[in-house]
Amino acid sequence: MLDANHGTEALQAFEECIALDPKNLTHYLELGVAQYRLGKNADSIKSFDYILEREPKHILALNNKARVLIDLKQSNEAMELYKRILAIDPKHTRTWLKAAQLMTSLERYDKADVCLHEALSISPEDASLWMERALNMRKAANLERALEYIQKSLQLKATDFEALREKGHILSALKRYEEAINTYKVALQQQREDVDVELALGYAYLAYGLAQLALDTFDPIIKREKDCVKAWDGKGHAFIALGQKTRGLLNRGTAAMIDNRLEDSLVLIDEALAENKEYPEAWSNRGVVLEKLERYEEAGAAYRNALVLDPNAVVSMHNLGMLYIHRLDRREEGLHLIKDTLKYDPQRWFKLSSELRNAVDALKFDR
Repeated sequence: MLDANHGTEALQAFEECIALDPKNLTHYLELGVAQYRLGKNADSIKSFDYILEREPKHILALNNKARVLIDLKQSNEAMELYKRILAIDPKHTRTWLKAAQLMTSLERYDKADVCLHEALSISPEDASLWMERALNMRKAANLERALEYIQKSLQLKATDFEALREKGHILSALKRYEEAINTYKVALQQQREDVDVELALGYAYLAYGLAQLALDTFDPIIKREKDCVKAWDGKGHAFIALGQKTRGLLNRGTAAMIDNRLEDSLVLIDEALAENKEYPEAWSNRGVVLEKLERYEEAGAAYRNALVLDPNAVVSMHNLGMLYIHRLDRREEGLHLIKDTLKYDPQRWFKLSSELRNAVDALKFDR
């Protein structure tokens, strides 16, 4: 019931279990976990406390209560529970790890490293612990130690995707871009089309002066995820590095627009137009941004400039038509523009509301 999102029924079922077998602490443990998953943190803590009153060394109850306390931003209290677990079982590796992760989240990196050192003294062949240690050191800006730790992780598990990705990030931070590029490529052999790694590879190419390869990396990402801000911005930087400044500025403006940084987007698009006034796509994008800023008259002027330069620009034609209909009280002109767009892109018909379809149909008889 819990997995099927029937929360109320799930809690009732756990309560029935407890009523049937009130001495079984496992039922309280399951109830506490269910309450936590349902966002009932205070009730969850009560369930775990009920267990701990009867069995103070119940490791799962201590661990689960600590998790709830972390969510409640009560980090010191959570750490005290981890200390209690480790007093009961000093070789409880997962608790050393969780304590380390808590210390890292609090930016107490040295203490986190001590916890991970203790975990590794118990499980020195655990590649994931070495990677966690590397992550902690990268966040602490101790990149050389981070690289040392991630290498040890990869010695134990050479094809681990997450470790390869982390190694690439560390090498990039160290400005060892050629090595970072090679590492990201190996990572992508393990897990193709991972956007995080593809983006990192693209930016490593840029930093290493390989703008065309960066462009070739960002383009496929945009084809799959058209609203990927980092890919659009990277593509813009790549075009600028290739000497195509106008196009690059427009792509960077697109990234800012997708990211809803509209004023920044307008500045970048205007810089592109300062380079080339006869760039219809820049005028069209300027219109979109101005429309989002509710500067409707200026948006209309931008769309019209785009259509002067490219009379068959369907997107500009459609946007101007919709702007006329919905914002500028020029419905008749807008409907004719929408009708014209259908000549070039008939599929747009199916995206129109029924009211607009009827209105466009009616134009056949008005002239």
